[in-house]
Amino acid sequence: MSRSHAMRTADEAELGVVWAAVRADHLFGSREEFEAAWREAPWRVQVSEAGDAAVLDRWREHSGLLAIQGLWCAERTMPAIVRDLVSLARSQGFDGVLSPLVPERLVEPYREAGMAVIHRGITMRLERPSSHAPEPSVAAQLRIAGPADEAAIEAIDHACFDEFWRFDRRMLVRYLADQRAVLATRHGAPIGYTLCTVSNGDGMLGRLAVLPAERGRGVGALLLSDAVAYMARAGARVVTLYTQEENVPSRALYARGGFRELPGTSCFLVAAVH
Repeated sequence: MSRSHAMRTADEAELGVVWAAVRADHLFGSREEFEAAWREAPWRVQVSEAGDAAVLDRWREHSGLLAIQGLWCAERTMPAIVRDLVSLARSQGFDGVLSPLVPERLVEPYREAGMAVIHRGITMRLERPSSHAPEPSVAAQLRIAGPADEAAIEAIDHACFDEFWRFDRRMLVRYLADQRAVLATRHGAPIGYTLCTVSNGDGMLGRLAVLPAERGRGVGALLLSDAVAYMARAGARVVTLYTQEENVPSRALYARGGFRELPGTSCFLVAAVH
């Protein structure tokens, strides 16, 4: 007799099985953090009798979207599972459901569930990054950022990104605690920042932002070189980043820094909750 793929809230005993997938995808820094999130809102961890699992969270504090952070199931069962998650989002008062970042060649099951592409992006990669620190520059001064810089970084982020992409305060507090953050200043005024991480030889540039009025002066290149050099010193053998397909200036900056675009695009899809 086949087991049901209908999704339901995980109980505490099932968290250990889901944690193995969550840890592999680096969704939480620790099992304790994952379990704390479940205790705060158990519905965020969904499972089925057949062994499917999903981890959910609000996309941004200012957003009405419920994001699928992780989804582990067979492709043939995905449309029905996503529809279950849309029903869950409706019951929790969300306006819509956001997919994980999906390679465009794999979007069909999400489309079948009623989702539509809203953003396309490019993954770029730098092999064998250099640990050579950037030369001192008059463009900006760089320093390591910390929790005390959260408000300044939030202001930069809001000036650089639209509502979908900009971080909320909760995210920035977590990132400033878990990632290497560098703040660029000119005459003491914050004008840009980066976030990056290194894990098991893989570097990830999570954010590079420069105030619109400060662009074209070499600040972005300086921040990029600094982040790449740090990741190389920390043992990264490759550095990866994701940027919007339409963001031509950013793609050009990264290309000048030695990054190459990987084939294909990746997508976010959304389903409205009616």
